[in-house]
Amino acid sequence: MVDTELIKFKGVTKKFKRNLVLDSNSFNIPENKITGLIGSSGSGKTTILKLIIGTYKPTKGEIVYLRRNIRKSIKYVERYFGFATEDGSFYDKLTVKENIYYFGRLQNMKKRDIKKNAAKLINLVGLDKAKNTLAENLSIGMKKRLDITCALIHKPKVLIMDEPTSGLDPVLRKEIIRLIKTINKKGTTIMMTTQLLGEADELLDKVLVLYDRKIVEDGSPSEINKKYNKQSINDVFEEIVKQHKEKKKKKKIYLKNPKNEELDFINKKEKKDLDKILDDYEKNQKRGRK
Repeated sequence: MVDTELIKFKGVTKKFKRNLVLDSNSFNIPENKITGLIGSSGSGKTTILKLIIGTYKPTKGEIVYLRRNIRKSIKYVERYFGFATEDGSFYDKLTVKENIYYFGRLQNMKKRDIKKNAAKLINLVGLDKAKNTLAENLSIGMKKRLDITCALIHKPKVLIMDEPTSGLDPVLRKEIIRLIKTINKKGTTIMMTTQLLGEADELLDKVLVLYDRKIVEDGSPSEINKKYNKQSINDVFEEIVKQHKEKKKKKKIYLKNPKNEELDFINKKEKKDLDKILDDYEKNQKRGRK
């Protein structure tokens, strides 16, 4: 069965003034799957999430949800998307129940629907005994659960999660992973970021590897592991970082030593591009001497 492309990036570039964060990225997020975006800290993972929910506008390219341009259909998208942030978006001085009801009202839900959905979600995430507790008095794990619940109150078809297991001990991390799997099994498409790469093989149906502003790998954990002949996505990521550093190093060596024919070039196209740059430079130098 072919996966349905629920969300699609088409040549998306994002700049903040002169700072290039993402460079011409094209990929898709399949329906009813758990897709994980991995990369080093500051690589642009959260930027991709904010582009998906419409907080940021692409500098170039477009993002579509079921063939609708996200930026041009923002109200439609808001109805079907939920976003759980890394730091939490609930209010400390409200109880668990009050927070969930508040976020339901933000989605213009009817009171009876909020009540019905809240009761189911509180039970699903295991907050039934803490529903009247102030959010500030919850444990770290319960705060994560509350944030996820607030994002799910309007029954979104897509749940966007930014580092849902960060800051948790191994026991709490496993609990949140089980919760994510449960939510997905109930028909919710999940797109999440993580720096804890040990989760990738166990949790994700699809992995997107972000490095140096680009998605450099896109596939299931098993496919990517096989491609690199590695046992885990963590090992794959280390290999990708190593290869890209070596590639940059060879470029620098070649620019300093253009006539060294013994260099091991990455590919013919790269060598051809660099040769053209050097030829143009030499021609301009000759014109200047004349």
